[in-house]
Amino acid sequence: MPVESINVQRVAEEFELDSEFTWAADAKITGKSGAVHKFDLVVTSKKDESVKVAVLKGISDDLVSDIMKFNAIAGDCGISLKALVIEKDLDQTETNLVHMYNIVTIDQRNVTRSKSVVFGVKELDESLGGAMRRGNVYMIAGKTGVGKTTTCTQFLVEGAIIGERGAIILTDTRGSEYIANAKTFTFGFEEYYKEGMIEVIELSDRIRELKEGVLESLKSRERYISKLTGEIKRIIAESRISRLAIDPITPMIVENDDFVNQFIMNLAIPDTYLIVTSPVMKSDLSMYGIEEYFVSGVIKLEVDDPTSGLRKATIVKMRGGSYNPYPFYFKITTKGIISSQADTEPRSSGSSFFKKVEE
Repeated sequence: MPVESINVQRVAEEFELDSEFTWAADAKITGKSGAVHKFDLVVTSKKDESVKVAVLKGISDDLVSDIMKFNAIAGDCGISLKALVIEKDLDQTETNLVHMYNIVTIDQRNVTRSKSVVFGVKELDESLGGAMRRGNVYMIAGKTGVGKTTTCTQFLVEGAIIGERGAIILTDTRGSEYIANAKTFTFGFEEYYKEGMIEVIELSDRIRELKEGVLESLKSRERYISKLTGEIKRIIAESRISRLAIDPITPMIVENDDFVNQFIMNLAIPDTYLIVTSPVMKSDLSMYGIEEYFVSGVIKLEVDDPTSGLRKATIVKMRGGSYNPYPFYFKITTKGIISSQADTEPRSSGSSFFKKVEE
């Protein structure tokens, strides 16, 4: 695989460098040890030249040794962003190493995948038009049975496919029940859950204790928000999570404008896709009728035809970008979310507040 065959733009997109980058093949960099190291490719941000992505071509017969050496020399050069470009499936040892070293795997065979792919559903991602941004909070709204949890699951699997760790925090469903249901899909949840690329976390009873009296004083409200969002951020940092879903967010919040606003603002996590779900009750978009005002975007799911199982998704809000407001019609099958217009089938592929679900 010559360097010329590597999609450099794809590397830049994976690390959100957009078009503001330069690159060099067979780049030589002097490490902190004084040794001069050679990288197959280095992509550098124009906005901040200290932001560099080191790239390894995965073509060796001894890829395990290459990955270990690559990680070591990247560390010596102070480069934390690392990518492995491959055109083959990795074995279990190789997979474990890239996960352990936080190396993003870029499969040259998946040439169409880019930063604008969020859910892995072509029509829905195209409707979003790349408007969803990391570091913001987005909401999926709808009545029971419209596909909110399935959408969250597919969102996490899509991330795992490109090497992004994900987690779902369940607030009204037992972890074992969720895992059993998710395993019935064939789009890859079971595989990535077993590999540890997707974590399943339950909300513990402690949150109910802490919520008591939240509205009694500003101090108690701020303490609650700080403790809960702080713990979520700790989990994200420790597990190196890039995609997080909270399903639903309702049990974490109370019906108060200031509270919801402050909670959502504190929940936003840099460099992380974060989606929450909400059932509808006091408005057609949320439980309390206020959540939609404070999130950065809302996708509403509805059942269009109960007999055929046809559903529709409508993007009703998406700050900071253009999007298609017309509904996307879909069905939920064992292969996940499938466009009703598709001609072909889609590809397959413990803490004080929370406790990680293990089988």
